[in-house]
This record gives sequence, C-alpha cells and structure tokens, in this order.
Amino acid sequence: MTAHTYADILQTGAKIKESEIPFRETKPDDVYIFSYTSGTTGDSKGVKLSHRNLISGTVGVQDIIPFRDDDVLISYLPYPHSFEQCVTVAMIFFGCAIGYYQGNPLKLTEDCAMLQPTLFPSVPRLYNKIYGLIKGNMDAATGCKRWLINNGLASK
Repeated sequence: MTAHTYADILQTGAKIKESEIPFRETKPDDVYIFSYTSGTTGDSKGVKLSHRNLISGTVGVQDIIPFRDDDVLISYLPYPHSFEQCVTVAMIFFGCAIGYYQGNPLKLTEDCAMLQPTLFPSVPRLYNKIYGLIKGNMDAATGCKRWLINNGLASK
C-alpha cells in the first residue's frame, strides 16, 4: 500500500507549469461535485453540492466530534455518496488520514485490521444489515448458545 502525504501532493503540483492549467479561484457557490443519493427513500437522484455545502457541514460538526490530527478514517462508501463527500472534506480540513478499502466489502474487516481506523462513519442501511445478520444468528442459536444469549440480554 502506498501512502501519499499532503506535502507529496503539493510537490507534484509544483512541477506543473502554471500556463498548463490556468488557476481560477473557487467561489463558495461553485459546484464541488454532482452527488448521487442511494435511493433508499425513493428514486435515486443527482444533486449539486457546492463548496459552501461541504464547508458548512464540516464546520457544523467540529464542536460535536473532537477530531484529532492522528485520526484515521476508513473510506468505503461510494465516492459519489453525499455523506462520503462530507466526511472526506472534514478529514482533509482537520488534517486527518484517509485510508481507502480495497473495493471488496467482504474484505472490509481485513482493511480495518491494516488501516486501524479511529473513525468508521457509515449510513443507516449498513447498520441495518449488520443488525439483521447479528439478530438472525442470535435467533437461530440453540442449546447452550441460546441460553447464554438470553441471559446476556437479560442482564444488560
């Protein structure tokens, strides 16, 4: 796995001649990205997210989540997802590291073992899937396992 620091990116950018790519300063209402909703509440739709949208979201969470510069995010949501965009901008804003999963959801635990993320933001759909799997396994348990599960739940 190759890691790239912000300094690496700046150094690469410095090699590009200014005349090759003219610089235009970004304005708050310029479109940052076209983001696509997952469609969990209806038809999937494309929305425009501006720079102002993403910076507002980032500033809005800084008092709620105490980001540290040694935090590591595992990025596994589809990149066009609006939540993934907000999380990515927040990590860059707060100087945190971003690790990207291999692209195979079945290897997500392997990716977590390698990246050791301190942040694992997700969406309700994934939490519902995890809950369903755990609940299904608990409901299917018999004998001693069933007894342990029932007693564990009763004692909480």
